[in-house]
Amino acid sequence: MWSPPGAGASDKALAALLGTTRAAILATLVDDHTTTDLARRLSISPSSASRHTGVLRQAGLVSTTRYRNTVHHTITPQGRALLDGASSTP
Repeated sequence: MWSPPGAGASDKALAALLGTTRAAILATLVDDHTTTDLARRLSISPSSASRHTGVLRQAGLVSTTRYRNTVHHTITPQGRALLDGASSTP
């Protein structure tokens, strides 16, 4: 399936599937990040980061937790499986 980020051709395949920004967000979310932090790290606007994480969340690849005025995003086991190349099929 997919290899971890930095694997060359697999990165291109993942980017083709998800889009380059969403693939980068998924790879970045190996660690917990806020929307603002994701935007800063990937040089995109906070609204764009929010929109992309929303799509990834709907796909079950990212989970989101709100704490006061901060939103934290974390990769889910399905998202990790996609990055790691493991089968997410039961």
